[in-house]
Order: sequence, then structure tokens, then C-alpha cells
Amino acid sequence: MKILIIHNYYSQRGGEETVVEFQKQLFDKNGDQVQLYTRNYAEMKKWWLGKMGGTFTSIFNYRSRRELNQVIEEFKPDIAILHNLYPIISPSIIPFLSKKGVKVVQVLHNYRLFCPIGIFFINNKICHQCLEKGREWNCTLNRCNGEWLASLSYTVRAYFVRKLRYFHKVDHFLALSEFQKKLLIENGYNASKIKVVPNSYRPKEAFGTEEVDLKQKTEIGFVGRLTIEKGFFDFVEVAKRMPHYTFRVAGDPSSIPEDLDIPSNLILEGLLNRDQMVQFYKKSKIILFLSHWYEGFPMVLLESMYYCTPLIVTNLGVMPEVIEHGVTGSVVPVGDIDAIIREVEKLYNDNDFYMDVIQKARHKTVTLYSENEYYKKVKALIEDKENN
Repeated sequence: MKILIIHNYYSQRGGEETVVEFQKQLFDKNGDQVQLYTRNYAEMKKWWLGKMGGTFTSIFNYRSRRELNQVIEEFKPDIAILHNLYPIISPSIIPFLSKKGVKVVQVLHNYRLFCPIGIFFINNKICHQCLEKGREWNCTLNRCNGEWLASLSYTVRAYFVRKLRYFHKVDHFLALSEFQKKLLIENGYNASKIKVVPNSYRPKEAFGTEEVDLKQKTEIGFVGRLTIEKGFFDFVEVAKRMPHYTFRVAGDPSSIPEDLDIPSNLILEGLLNRDQMVQFYKKSKIILFLSHWYEGFPMVLLESMYYCTPLIVTNLGVMPEVIEHGVTGSVVPVGDIDAIIREVEKLYNDNDFYMDVIQKARHKTVTLYSENEYYKKVKALIEDKENN
């Protein structure tokens, strides 16, 4: 099998880059031939129009087509797996790939098919306006990308890409959750094209549960951007109301507002590398993942479960699909501080319940979300399309 993976790198490394690398290594490991075609957001710094040029290349980029044509002629891929295509590669490559006889699978890391900024979150709340009257132009009216001109750029590219129906030439959408699949179907996409393949977690090395010293697990952790949509402000409030517990944060503190009162029992670790994150999970008794938006499929869920650290999550999007309340963790209403505190105290103080949760959570991770399971699902998707 010859697989072409296509990705436009962002200005900052994120979870999508991790998935791209994971896929390449996984396919290589299983004997498939893999080639990457990538562009980088940083290229725009050399352009005469700068970032504004990305508005036009998002809609159509001749260079991407020309380079991909050469790749196809030399590599002759059976299938192309697409990740991010903005702002340089452009979704215009989708009908081009289809015309060349290459099957196309689009991985849905976010909600950009419907929301110009991809997150359904603006003014500190979930927003569905771009599914309704006015569609993408709401992005400009609400200045969803901060500044008016930047928001207009996102509006224009989303409008034309939708009108040109590029994504309707995709053979399969690889949704990360049933929630994403439902959203696609409700908004006009063919249900038969949508397959749910959640993310997978591959640790640096396998370990047994006994290698996690549960006696060292004493802290309540937070991992991610320290912003309101990620639930960081709720985390701070929980820490204030539970002064006898130690709260620890892995994330860049530069986004914290200066007037936010950080209690003395909350420790900011800053950005941590992969080895440091493993130690962070091993020392965390509980992870609070209190997002106020839908998320895609955050790797924090799988990483935490793998290292025997139960999660308390909000009841939005993919979270209740991964975390079963009272079985593999706890699910609470968004912003319900009292409910969060009750679940923290239950997990922290009920040892029998805690042990049952971590065992079931880790079992779910190493079975349902294993790399072997991921490979089987993607391979079955590819082979099914080939046989049609």
C-alpha cells in the first residue's frame, strides 16, 4: 500500500503534528510505503502579501497542485490522507487528487468545515452562528479571529471553499468522535462517507500498572492552554475552594491575565517536554479537563488514562464518549464548580472507587485506543474504499 500524507504545518506545533508523525511511523512499521507532502505556515513571511496572501492560497494554490502532480507521477500513491490544508496547501487539491485517481481521506481534527476558525467558540461561549443565517459572514461581524481584517480573511476563504464544494470530493471523512460524525450528517454530508476513528496513544515504552507508584499520586493536575475555553479559570476557582489540596499546572503561563488571582496551593510548572509530562501524570492523583468548548480529540485524555490518572471532564463533545461517568472517570456540567469539587473529593478519598476507575480507564486505553486498533480501523477503511 502506498500512502501519501498531506499536512500544512501551523505556526506553532500542536496535536495534529503529533498525529501526522504517529501515522507515518505506524504505516512504516506495518510495511506500507509512506510519503509526506507538507507546507509550512512560516512560508508566508517571505510573501509580498504576507498573511493576507494566505486568504487566496487557502482557496487555490497552483504550486501545491504542481508539486503534488510530480509526487503522484513519481510515488503513485493509492490513497492520500489529508490533515490541515490551510492556509497554503488549499482544499483545492481534493478534486485534483480525485481526478488523478487517488482516493482521499480527510482527518477531521477540528470543526473548520463549518466554523471559519474551527472551534465553535467566541466571546467566552459556544457559538453556532455559522451553521445558521449568514453563515461564514458571522465570523467577520463578530471578529472571531480578533481583528476585523483577519476575521474577514477567514470568512472569505471559508465561504469560497464551501461554495466550491471541495470537501464533497472526499472519499472518506475520518471523524474523531460520534459527536463529529453527527454534526457532519446534520449539515449535509453523506453518512456513508464518515467513519469514526478516534486518536491513539503510543507511549515511549510499555509499562505495567505496578510501575506507577500510586503513593506518589498526591496532586490535582491541569494540562493545556491556560485559557477560559480550556477551563483553566474553573481550575483556579476549584483550587481556591480546596486550599488543603495541591494543584499543579502544565502549560504556558504567558496567557494568564495579570489580574487573575492564583492561590498559593496552585503551582505553575510551565511548558513541559514529553519525559516531564510522563512524570507529571505519574504524580497526579486526578486530572481536571474542564473545557468550555467541544474539543477535537485531546491527547490529554488518553495520556492521563494510560498513566493511571483518572479524569474529571465536562459533558461536551467527545469527552463523554471517552470518559464514562463513574466507570473510567467523572463527567460534570460545564462550569459547575460544586460538582467538580464533589467528584474530586470522591476520587481522592474513596480508594476502592479510585482503584476501580484507574484499572478500567487504563484497560480502555490499551485496548480500544491502542495503535494496533487504530491501524486496523484505518486499514479497513482504506481497503473497503479500494474494493468499491
